[in-house]
Amino acid sequence: MPVKILENKAAPDDGGDRPRPGLRERRKALTASELEAAAYRLFGERGFDNVTVDDIAAEADVSRRTFFRYFASKEDVLLADHFVQLARLREAMAARPKDEPIVTALRNAVLSLTTDFEERKDKVILRARLMRDTPSLQARSLVHQKLWEEAMQEMVADRLGVDPVKDLRPGVVAAAALAAMRVAFTIWLTAGCEGDVIELTKEALDLLDGGLGQLHSAD
Repeated sequence: MPVKILENKAAPDDGGDRPRPGLRERRKALTASELEAAAYRLFGERGFDNVTVDDIAAEADVSRRTFFRYFASKEDVLLADHFVQLARLREAMAARPKDEPIVTALRNAVLSLTTDFEERKDKVILRARLMRDTPSLQARSLVHQKLWEEAMQEMVADRLGVDPVKDLRPGVVAAAALAAMRVAFTIWLTAGCEGDVIELTKEALDLLDGGLGQLHSAD
């Protein structure tokens, strides 16, 4: 069942003429945000498998019915941010200069998502650890990764003006970029989240822009 999450954590204001949401929309966004915060608190305290939808609803002081107005499952609460960040990536990619090389444009668009990383850091770490330790979440995470890869493939194909079904380049670029991001994050997480994960991600993405071709075997 698809996630039913509102844009409760929209991208930072870019100073444009985007209309301010109405009161009803702001209240809905607040409820969704409170449900997500409640879920993360409980997941952090008890672990994912020991928390139910009823627990999350009670923690947020809403009904079970209200919970399902915003999320299809407790898994979708944990992964809701994936959709928000993907929407931000689409906007960032669309804003890149048209004459910018494809790999560079994708790299810069991805890195633009890190501007608020410190605010999201604790949640990102908790989610990663929960997914690592919970088989059911690993399966759901793979589905989300596939959605990201397909979306990135479409973005690259659009800039190239090609059909991603017939042209292999968009798929290769998207898969390679996502793999670079995943490897950088995994190394950082395995190291106890020490160091600069953003710089590590930059290094990983830079390898795609000719860096891999410069690798040599160790003596």
